[in-house]
Amino acid sequence: MIAVEWYKQFRRPKTYAALSIVAAFSVILTVALAATGSGQTEFVGDVPLLMTPRASGFSVPIIALSSTMKFFLPLAVSLFAGESVAGDASWGSLRYVVARPVSRGRVLWSKAAVAAVLSAIAVLTLAGSAVVVGGVAFGWHPLGVVDGSTSTPGHPQVDVIHVGAMLGHLGLSVLYVGAGMLSIFAVAFFLSTTTRRPLVAVAGGVAVTIVSRVFNADYLPGIQVVNGYMPNNDIDLWQHLFTRPADLSGAPHFLLLQAVYFVVFMGLAHWWFTRKDVLD
Repeated sequence: MIAVEWYKQFRRPKTYAALSIVAAFSVILTVALAATGSGQTEFVGDVPLLMTPRASGFSVPIIALSSTMKFFLPLAVSLFAGESVAGDASWGSLRYVVARPVSRGRVLWSKAAVAAVLSAIAVLTLAGSAVVVGGVAFGWHPLGVVDGSTSTPGHPQVDVIHVGAMLGHLGLSVLYVGAGMLSIFAVAFFLSTTTRRPLVAVAGGVAVTIVSRVFNADYLPGIQVVNGYMPNNDIDLWQHLFTRPADLSGAPHFLLLQAVYFVVFMGLAHWWFTRKDVLD
């Protein structure tokens, strides 16, 4: 079943288009950074980090992850998850899929596995292309990073991160951001089992990160109780890997929340798909 799903996914132009756009983003970002001129220090993320992009190609993947983790990557992940079941339903081929002498559960989890791998490939494509393109443009040099939240204008705390440490930090950052897509994936996948319109499922996945941003105590005081249950409020904690000391105290709660959302909504997807008439 998984081989069949792979074949179907790689026959769809949307798969190539989504991955190509993700990779192209790194190229466009690098060109934009090069156009700003050398020696210009930029703010990155909500921490915030200060760095000179042209000083090292490793600045590109940091900026790429920071600028895409709250909408662009969730959109790509929602596209793969939302298309997985609803895409077949919209074309009328889902009835033939479930008519095979294979359990519905096996069909569903085959689709989920392929969609999850494609989502992971999207995150890796963004980071990997950013490292390659950034290195070609600016070189793979050690990167000097200033923690804007603790530094003062007269006393900047500069931390020079060397190549080996930088690759390690980037690897952990990609894993963290990828884990942060679990809740988005699960919601979009569940909605994909309930509708024949893939755009509805895709929009539902993207809505997860939008709602999380709205119910954020940093921007909307007085909602601390709700804030703790929003799945994507702490997706930017990986940026602390590039500061000293690295404050990752909120990471365990964030990862646990991702696991809870994933288990609940994937369980709902299984229940709906195996017990309801999804062909209506």
